[in-house]
Amino acid sequence: MRVGLAVGTAVLLWAGAAHAGPVQEVRTAVLYHDVLHPGDEGEEGADIELDVVFREWDGLKFLGRPKINLTAAANTAGDTNFASVGLVWDKDFSDRWFGEAQFGYAVHDGETEIPAGVPPAVFKEDHIVFGSRDLFRGALALGYRLDERWSVAVEWVHLSHGEVLGGGDDYNTGMDAVGIRIGRRMN
Repeated sequence: MRVGLAVGTAVLLWAGAAHAGPVQEVRTAVLYHDVLHPGDEGEEGADIELDVVFREWDGLKFLGRPKINLTAAANTAGDTNFASVGLVWDKDFSDRWFGEAQFGYAVHDGETEIPAGVPPAVFKEDHIVFGSRDLFRGALALGYRLDERWSVAVEWVHLSHGEVLGGGDDYNTGMDAVGIRIGRRMN
């Protein structure tokens, strides 16, 4: 987990030097993967997440002025990885404290069904069965601004097809991850 945080911090520092115009913030997170199925079933490891948040775009004013974000997450245990595009709504509670909600579309490289001839209970011991390659990605965060550029947040992420993008409930285990995120604004 420390290696992931070190790599993420290096990426943030490099991104600060680039000073990209439309990018508002670059963030990295270390998340506990599959937090609702610890130990006995599901997947393991940590997710190293990289997130790029773009500045507000007037074309999305009708949705409450969200920002667009691109996210990629790699699992350290070789389990499900994903990439997503979505919208970010944030709310300041004070000069330093803020909250955030995200919603978007994700694709992943995890399992979509249980292989023929394998008992479901046995397969689900080591796998999440998403039921669809296409998923929704939702996230909530509570954060604190350390200064004008740096922030830290606790983040919860949920991946699921929500019975909309895939098959029935047998193939919609979904996945939740919780962890710490560090962000750097580009200004």
